[in-house]
Amino acid sequence: MKRLLFIFIAILAVMSLACSVSVDMPEPKTGTKEILEISEAAPDAETAEVTIGMGGGKLTIGPGADQLVEGTVEYNIADWKPEITRDGREVKIEQSINNASFLGGNVVNEWDLRLGEKPMDLSVQAGAYEGELDLSGLALRSVRISDGASKATVIFNLPNPVEMDSFTYSTGAANIDLQGLLHANFKEMNFKGGAGNFTLDFSGEMKHDVKVFIDGGLGNMTLEVPKGVDAQINVSGGLNNVSTQGTWTIEGQEYRTIGTEGPLLKIQVNMGIGNLRLVNR
Repeated sequence: MKRLLFIFIAILAVMSLACSVSVDMPEPKTGTKEILEISEAAPDAETAEVTIGMGGGKLTIGPGADQLVEGTVEYNIADWKPEITRDGREVKIEQSINNASFLGGNVVNEWDLRLGEKPMDLSVQAGAYEGELDLSGLALRSVRISDGASKATVIFNLPNPVEMDSFTYSTGAANIDLQGLLHANFKEMNFKGGAGNFTLDFSGEMKHDVKVFIDGGLGNMTLEVPKGVDAQINVSGGLNNVSTQGTWTIEGQEYRTIGTEGPLLKIQVNMGIGNLRLVNR
């Protein structure tokens, strides 16, 4: 018990030190706010490949575009103008920011994008940002999201009309909220988080067996499974505290819901140090 207490105190001390140390970076010179209009047609290929790469700021993505990608990027640093490149089925919208720690204040970098009905492989790469990604009803063959220090919500309120091979999310020190995950219609999901608060809501329609692999570092994680879904959650790792809400059967480190016959949601959780909350409602 003393060892556990010592480890938590040590972690809090390191986190406190990290928050108190600052490095003065030269703030880039801001100018007049510019707006880049984006309207990219879908390629002829059966599946498009869309890459969105931003350094940091605010990112909003939603459905409803007539083209493959539509929207605007507002920025007030000339060097941050995104570059749009096309190659076969690939469409990339990317910008280069070497250090986004000074975002805020007078700096503007706001992306508001819409995606169309074309089946696509979607990749989102971001640094320190605040994002709302509404992927409801989009035809997504795969999704890969990678971000740094962030606060992001990813929403699947409507079913994906095509089967998704994989959904991968990798994040650092962040607050991440993933909603309606079973609507994403993936076969396999991989989530890797550093320090932060993470909520994974597995509501939605499950058409087949689903495998989920979660690698959590330091923080709080909540997994929400609706009643009626047959779920098996296995927990491994370091020093973690597991709490449950709702009806679960527990055998060792395996947690099961009482679901109806049908597809199985199988989740493997590997945590470092933190709190894992399992909710069945």
